[in-house]
Amino acid sequence: MNLDELIKALQHEPADKIIREGFHRPHSYRGHYDQLAFEPLMNARVGDMLEAAQGSLGRVFIGYKGGDFMMGPYTGCNLAHYGSCGDELSERLLRYMLADEVTA
Repeated sequence: MNLDELIKALQHEPADKIIREGFHRPHSYRGHYDQLAFEPLMNARVGDMLEAAQGSLGRVFIGYKGGDFMMGPYTGCNLAHYGSCGDELSERLLRYMLADEVTA
């Protein structure tokens, strides 16, 4: 899933929706520095996830071992802690994440 697809998918969800497993803190992905990664976050608000994704668009991140990488609409997205490899953020994975809503 690329960054543009991620943003569009999140825009279709209620901003105040809280999901069990979401993400925050965007950074250059350890596996491919020219890709984006978000750190996993429990009980994440969709509006905050959207803000993190939108805030990454056009932003330059420093690769784990150096180099500057600008994230654009076609940049691939992953879930990983900084400095670690993780999982590709696919349309299917995002759909499962968004379906696991936390209820009071």
